[in-house]
Amino acid sequence: MGLAASQARLLTITSRKSRAQFESMRMSHQKLALSRSLTEISNEYQNSLDQTKLYYDFYGVNSTDTPLTYNLLMSPSSLNDYTPTLISNNQGQIVLSSPYAAAARAAGIPQEGLGCTPSSLMRNAFIMSLAEQGVITQGTAESVCAIDYNQGAGLGGDNLVNTITTTGTFEDLLKLLNGEGYTGNYSLNAGIMTNGGPRGVGAVYIEGNNMYNFNEAEAKGCSTGASGGSKALSEITFADLLNPTDESKRVYLICESDDTSRFATPYSQYKGMIDVVNNVTASLGETLMSIIEGAGDAVAYANSQMQTYVSDVTGENTANLHSGYGKESHNGDVAKDAVNQALHGHADGDRSANNFLGFVNNRRTSVAIGNHLEAVGAIDLTDFVRAWFTYFMQYMQGLGSAASNSLHIEWGKDDTESTFADINTLSNYEFTFTTTTVSDSDALISNFYDTLFNQICINGWTENNQVATDSSYFKEMLQSGQMYLTSMSDDYYYYQNNYATNNFVKEVSDDAAIAAAESKYTTQKARINAKEQELDLKMKNLDTEISSLETEYEAIKKVIEDNVSKSFTRYDS
Repeated sequence: MGLAASQARLLTITSRKSRAQFESMRMSHQKLALSRSLTEISNEYQNSLDQTKLYYDFYGVNSTDTPLTYNLLMSPSSLNDYTPTLISNNQGQIVLSSPYAAAARAAGIPQEGLGCTPSSLMRNAFIMSLAEQGVITQGTAESVCAIDYNQGAGLGGDNLVNTITTTGTFEDLLKLLNGEGYTGNYSLNAGIMTNGGPRGVGAVYIEGNNMYNFNEAEAKGCSTGASGGSKALSEITFADLLNPTDESKRVYLICESDDTSRFATPYSQYKGMIDVVNNVTASLGETLMSIIEGAGDAVAYANSQMQTYVSDVTGENTANLHSGYGKESHNGDVAKDAVNQALHGHADGDRSANNFLGFVNNRRTSVAIGNHLEAVGAIDLTDFVRAWFTYFMQYMQGLGSAASNSLHIEWGKDDTESTFADINTLSNYEFTFTTTTVSDSDALISNFYDTLFNQICINGWTENNQVATDSSYFKEMLQSGQMYLTSMSDDYYYYQNNYATNNFVKEVSDDAAIAAAESKYTTQKARINAKEQELDLKMKNLDTEISSLETEYEAIKKVIEDNVSKSFTRYDS
């Protein structure tokens, strides 16, 4: 081979060798990249072994039927027992999706919160805005707004507000007690009139010659010939007793005894009739508590006053009977005579009593009942009930107030000497009625949103719509500790805690995600291994090629060196 040809070949070999070495280096870098990829998928697989799912298990039965989502926590249903569990940030603010945040802005709740619960007007504005945002229906919003705002919901208050209140006058109360717009118990009936005493209370007498007996049949203790007959006690309402403008519905109780002595066992007679009074006022008290807001303590006060002035009589002690004595009579209508003698006779033995406020029994001579003589005692049930209601209204108007002090009861005197609570003395008083009871579901929904509203007002709020639209993000925020759950405790207050310590949240291994990660890892690892094997084979071939080129390169280099040496030797000679 000539010198020129050898040099050309040497350049070709050098070029091929450089190319092969570069390709070998490139493949080596590919192997390093494959190695890094294998490390990454191995780490990803290891991490996937810890994947979990969050479930909402409000009832603590280890259920995995309900995945934990923001919308589940913020929507009333049986799944959360109509009790909101709220999402909060590290400052305690309630995390609201965009619709809820818009409702908070519309209600005028600042993001830093109010630190207290506001008026029902702000609450109703919040509820109506939820309807505008499509969170709830317009019908639901109107139902919630119709129910009284529960300012204690989620703040220690455990009672649901399930009534709708209205205000009204004493005349409105009388209408309710007459059964207008109210379906509760408002009238006298045979069940109220239990018999008491040795012979019991014989009859109920109404002005206008109407005799009402306890069994709606023949009057006990009175002859079958008593005029007036029997009528249903349900015709007399509590309104008739509290506002006795119709004297035909004024009610008297009559109790007779075989004892014809002057005092005619007054304790036994009185005790029997007071048992009836207590039954009537107990029923009236239950009715008032069901239709007047805050009536419970007033009922208790009225009962205690009646116990002190009327009911606290024991044995034969008649000192507190506030007694008066009737006139003698043996002629005329027996039943009517009994009332006239007992109630329109002499009080304190020396003056006439018209509607005497107390117990009255006949004087020396007994009254003829049937074919034998009877001693008759009576009380004005209407005035006794009015006295009870007067004590009730003293408490409702505030004990010690001028309005309360203006009402007073004078036992043992003409009833005109007392100032009863009635249409005249209560003309300026405004009652708060709770006559409409809402359905349980409406009450629960109302309480849910009242609880949510109260927490927003107390703690403030921040907007983050992604928690409602991206379940993975929602879970990540909880698991990373960037968001917390704020839920109700046993004391009916709300406390912030980590999801892992929340009793309502159950965390379990995500088997499906782990299996998917394992399949992905296996597939990618196989691909990397195959690629590595392919690169190893190519690099081995390149090494062989480079080695062969190096051998040829050295041989041609030796030829060139020999030719150059021969040329110099020729010229030297």
